[in-house]
Amino acid sequence: MTTPPPQNSGPPAAETAARAAEALFGQRVERITGPGGARRASVRVHFDDHSVIASWRADPDRRAREIALLTHLTQAGANVPRPLGLQDGWSFQTDAGSRRLTSALLRREGAARDDLAAAACESLLRIKSATRGGGFLAGLPVIANGADWLTRFADGPRHLGRLLHRSAPDYDAQALAGGMTSLPLSFIKWDARPGNAALSDDGRVIWFDWEDYGRRAGVEDAAFLVADEFWPISAARSLEILDATGFVTGRRLPLFLRFAVLHAVHRCRLIVAQRDRHGWADPDHARRYDRIGTDPDLLATCAANGAVLATRDALTEPLARWLDEIAHAARAEARARAMPD
Repeated sequence: MTTPPPQNSGPPAAETAARAAEALFGQRVERITGPGGARRASVRVHFDDHSVIASWRADPDRRAREIALLTHLTQAGANVPRPLGLQDGWSFQTDAGSRRLTSALLRREGAARDDLAAAACESLLRIKSATRGGGFLAGLPVIANGADWLTRFADGPRHLGRLLHRSAPDYDAQALAGGMTSLPLSFIKWDARPGNAALSDDGRVIWFDWEDYGRRAGVEDAAFLVADEFWPISAARSLEILDATGFVTGRRLPLFLRFAVLHAVHRCRLIVAQRDRHGWADPDHARRYDRIGTDPDLLATCAANGAVLATRDALTEPLARWLDEIAHAARAEARARAMPD
């Protein structure tokens, strides 16, 4: 659900990024590392005194769109990587840093964590503000607003129920799909998960991975953020932060709630499917490399936040108790795994 169709081919070997970087910058590359792992489409290129990010986009049109947006946003002073050039199919950007928002949030507690969460929201809102005016929005594609896509999204609880052998309760999926239709008037990053942001050395929250942006209501980005398994803040507190920052206002709240509940369901589906294929995994490794959080505690967090959000809207309320039961079952499994043999 969370992204448009994938690119047709994977990235070439990272060594080609090193050769492209040396040709573009005229400096010797010391080493290549993978911030998301060796198979990801972006790598970190290390020179003697600094590093840059090299991204491979198989589709040249998508690559051009990403560069155009980053150019526009950096000129407006938004918190995004600055494009540095294109060489041999690799696009280069400034390095946002290695401290992903997921890890930075986990290291803080209480008010300090809430302040960082609010800063992440405010950073994203400033980016959205920078896209207004000058006709920039008019040329952007509409994302995830068609009847077929919305129907599939609204069917997510049924798919999760089959994976868990815990059937979803009766709910009006058709009404839920219709209740997420939006006038596409606002910029949307799409996939604004906390793993797609980093905390810079000067304390700014930098948002990266911009190949899938477009137009929709805009509050969907807030749903991607707070309904993620790596978001460590309760749903109730998240709603307060979203309200205080102006990210989700009253008239947009129902659409946000519906989208967030179904996104939480989708993340739970990804976790369970990955568990069924490969078993539970190390959550710290997943957080560091922005992998699916295949961990029972993370599954519980995602389902529990989805349950709380579900109680706030009539169309999602039938899913609340079911999601809460999934969270309880996941916590029980986490406790069992923590017990010594």
